[in-house]
Amino acid sequence: MTKTDLRRIEFIALIGIVLIYGLLTYQRNFVWRDNLSLWLDVVKKSPTNFRAHIQLGDLYNIGKEDEMAISEYKEALRLNPMSPKAYNNLGSIYLRKGLFDEAMGYYNNTLRFNPESPEALYNLGVIYHRKGLLDTAIQYYRKSLQSRPNFLLARYVLGNAYEENGDIERAIKEYKIILKLSPDEAVVHYTLGLVYDKKGEFNEAIYYYTQALKINPRYPKALSNLGIIYRDRGRFDEAISLFKRALEIAPDAPGTLFNLGFAYEESAKRNQQRAMSKEQNDLINKAMKTYQKVLELEPDNIRAIERLALIMRR
Repeated sequence: MTKTDLRRIEFIALIGIVLIYGLLTYQRNFVWRDNLSLWLDVVKKSPTNFRAHIQLGDLYNIGKEDEMAISEYKEALRLNPMSPKAYNNLGSIYLRKGLFDEAMGYYNNTLRFNPESPEALYNLGVIYHRKGLLDTAIQYYRKSLQSRPNFLLARYVLGNAYEENGDIERAIKEYKIILKLSPDEAVVHYTLGLVYDKKGEFNEAIYYYTQALKINPRYPKALSNLGIIYRDRGRFDEAISLFKRALEIAPDAPGTLFNLGFAYEESAKRNQQRAMSKEQNDLINKAMKTYQKVLELEPDNIRAIERLALIMRR
């Protein structure tokens, strides 16, 4: 098993669905019911109030009450068949359900009445992305950004699509544009760290993982990946500390546990060279216990099984 095989970088995936909500529905959950009661009362008193049906649809959508949301949006369309917002949000419900053809029909209707709708263009990109049609997805994400250049989610997912398509430099460019527009996006700093990590440009990776952790000190994936780099550079104490911090936040992460165990092993080898047998034994015992925790979570984890077997043969 090579050192490359032993690296387990923590990855992320984010393709969100975008809806168009009215201002009132941006409220926190604790006022959701109050808003729902308000708009139910409006509809009861004025059944042909288009805005009230849209607001109810939004509220049911936020609450993941799909059938109720669909009913309200369709009633809104009966009252106003040219509402791009109702079409977009209906499309988003069907997309969430995995019904791509139905979703595309509603998004295309959105574009009939608002050809530059950034939400509909983005959501069509999401469908093509999920279908694996990356070139088409990229086209739609770019059209969405032409309509709204500061649409951060569209730009982020465009970067993801470029990465998947092997166009790493374009991906990096998109991520860096996001950070110019919004410097405190921890997930984007982390993503850039991942990109440079995979490229083997570890100084850049360290910089971006560290930036992510300045913004969000409780970011277990950033802690874990930074720990991997430090471990591979022989900075075992720092690596072990980072893995432990990650596990305080996400204690059942087998990848982080494995990397902690391997850091204990590598640290023991360093101490062996210094003839510190007691400390070496302590570290090996810690490695074994950590691999055993991995196997409690993943009994078929081949890497942990192999590491334990190697230790037992020594």
